[in-house]
Amino acid sequence: MQFVKMAWLDFKGNRSVYNFEELVTLEILYPFVTLIFYCITAGYAHQNSNIITWVVGNAFLLCTNICIFHLGLGFIGERYTGRICSIITGNLSKIIIILQKGFFSIFLSIFTTFFGFFMGCMVFGIDMKPLPWGSIVITFSAGMFSAVGFGLFISVFGLISDQMYMILNLTQCLLLILSGANFPVSQLPYIFQKLSYVLPLTRGISATQTMLTQASAKLPVQLVLGELLVGGIYFVLAALFIKRIERSAIKRGGIELF
Repeated sequence: MQFVKMAWLDFKGNRSVYNFEELVTLEILYPFVTLIFYCITAGYAHQNSNIITWVVGNAFLLCTNICIFHLGLGFIGERYTGRICSIITGNLSKIIIILQKGFFSIFLSIFTTFFGFFMGCMVFGIDMKPLPWGSIVITFSAGMFSAVGFGLFISVFGLISDQMYMILNLTQCLLLILSGANFPVSQLPYIFQKLSYVLPLTRGISATQTMLTQASAKLPVQLVLGELLVGGIYFVLAALFIKRIERSAIKRGGIELF
């Protein structure tokens, strides 16, 4: 209960500067317009009338604005407010602190992703009745999980670098290019194909696109499990790196490691 209260306090505090219209525009309408733009661009580039594959890919990418940017800036925000010393030297888990900051943002991310998918289907005239919704929900959930794990991992760089905005924007560009959202991973050079499967969302996008293009409700279990595994690995890496950085900061007697 305390976790939820603190998470809500942080969520409310970060968005208190916006009125309702501004919040809806920033968190929902702006990502949706971005989805429409990339879908139209991808459709014309590939001369492909089956626009649903691009709607799926870009719906997945809607979560990056929240799962990666909001979580990724977790430690930077604490540095700005002067809490970073207390966090590093305190007993509370650093992973819990970052999850606390992103708890309600994650739910907003899930809503934005599904909203973008629904609206994208409506805008482009895609018949939603025959879609395998149970399997789609599972693949979307796996993608959100891996994106959250990746966001936690990226947040660690806020303790060792003062260039977090550059890192986050570079990360978003990599996901946009390498995840398969706007063109098939198979069209990438070999080394980038391997890199794409190290990043989150790639398997989730591939799994959902496979189901929809083949008109099959059968869930690609291997791809979904792979997506969950990638997310779990990022959670573990984030915990290990934070612990390592914490020990180094205490040993050096300073919080700034850059």
